[in-house]
Amino acid sequence: MNLKENIYYRSSPKVQNFLVSLAGKMQFAKRYQSLNDKLIEIREIESLGDREKTEYQNEKIEKMVRFCGETIPFYKKLFSDYGINHTQISSKLDLQKIPVLSKRTVIENIDLITNPNVKKYITQKTSGTTGTPFTIRMNNNTYQLAMALLVAHETKHGVSFGAKRATFAGRLIKNYSDNTPPFFRFNKSENQAIFSTYHLSSKTLEHYDNELKDLKPEELIGYPSAIYNLATLYFESQKVPSFKPKIIVTNSETLFSWQRKVIELVFGSTVYDYYGTAEYILFAGQEDDLSYAMNPILGVHEIIDNQGLASSSGRIIGTSLSNTVMPLLRYEIGDTAVRGSSEFTIKSFTGRVDDQIHTPDGRRIGRTGEIFGFFENIKEAQIIQHDLSYCEVLIVSLKETDLVPKHNIIAKLKSKFGEQMTFDIKFVDNIEKSKNGKFKAVKSNLKQIK
Repeated sequence: MNLKENIYYRSSPKVQNFLVSLAGKMQFAKRYQSLNDKLIEIREIESLGDREKTEYQNEKIEKMVRFCGETIPFYKKLFSDYGINHTQISSKLDLQKIPVLSKRTVIENIDLITNPNVKKYITQKTSGTTGTPFTIRMNNNTYQLAMALLVAHETKHGVSFGAKRATFAGRLIKNYSDNTPPFFRFNKSENQAIFSTYHLSSKTLEHYDNELKDLKPEELIGYPSAIYNLATLYFESQKVPSFKPKIIVTNSETLFSWQRKVIELVFGSTVYDYYGTAEYILFAGQEDDLSYAMNPILGVHEIIDNQGLASSSGRIIGTSLSNTVMPLLRYEIGDTAVRGSSEFTIKSFTGRVDDQIHTPDGRRIGRTGEIFGFFENIKEAQIIQHDLSYCEVLIVSLKETDLVPKHNIIAKLKSKFGEQMTFDIKFVDNIEKSKNGKFKAVKSNLKQIK
């Protein structure tokens, strides 16, 4: 735990609210400085027909590939090695001349893929779908476009920018052992109540309900698993929520039909999922017919089969159109998709599909990958729960294992899952994938509980 975290967790809820709002204020300008202009740009492009959208992307592709071939060291060498004339790539079809780029290649060559002429940029850390810690570097325009795309998605479905919302994501906003309310911290800058998903259980549901009743959020937003857990607790206790959001927005995980059914039944509100890549390449918002509309402004998407050929279903490939700091050409996202009725419509996505950690005191916690993002020498990591108080942690390190501090990892894990849990860290050469080739950051071997 660093100094800032230590100060935060030792502070009172009132001080924590101040610190959360202060951090939110600092982020606000960076995120929304040119929001209105970005929203106008997004809506103009959304209004185009498929042919016009394709022409728009082809023009951007030509500029981006030329830029990469002339500026980015990694692509200069790649094009030379493969005999690719980058000046002749001017369409989505032409992109197929470029080999697919893996996450591992990006991680190993991140400095060579970064624009050498840019010294200041935004960085974001993520574990992604593959469970591999990853740092994204981007320009302000890309970051602000991504933020504006979410705002456009929310406003399209009835919630205006600045309306009160309650967030259920993976943020540990208070000490795990602290089971006294309140269970949220408030970010005044964005009118956002950030709820803890780590303290949610049948024992605390009444407190959560009272807090949500008082807040009256117009929107619930967060991980499908977290909002589903909240809905399930209401359903199992036969308790009707004391509030009703206008909409529910889910993200960052695969939203299953059975989760949607329970969430919408309990809250009486429609779920509008969205798909956004951690690399800030793609964004697709769910429509009333449950299809996803892919906005063409951030990047180009392809769907390919296992032979690398264009397909109606298969692996998602993304190409940056906006990020000139760390542009990714034909980058394999790690997810799969099924094409919809048009070029810019997706029927369904399959991304992160993890089990959850169940704790001895009745909590259910998902999305653990960000824990390992703090340790740069970790290639992959997986948590396997064998019983309610014991988890095995498999780690594939990039170099010698002594460069991955076990005690620091265990401290992070215990801060998320409680002191009652025991974690056994094992260094391995590789982590087995599922039958369909997907990586699971969390596997549960608990009987009856999944």
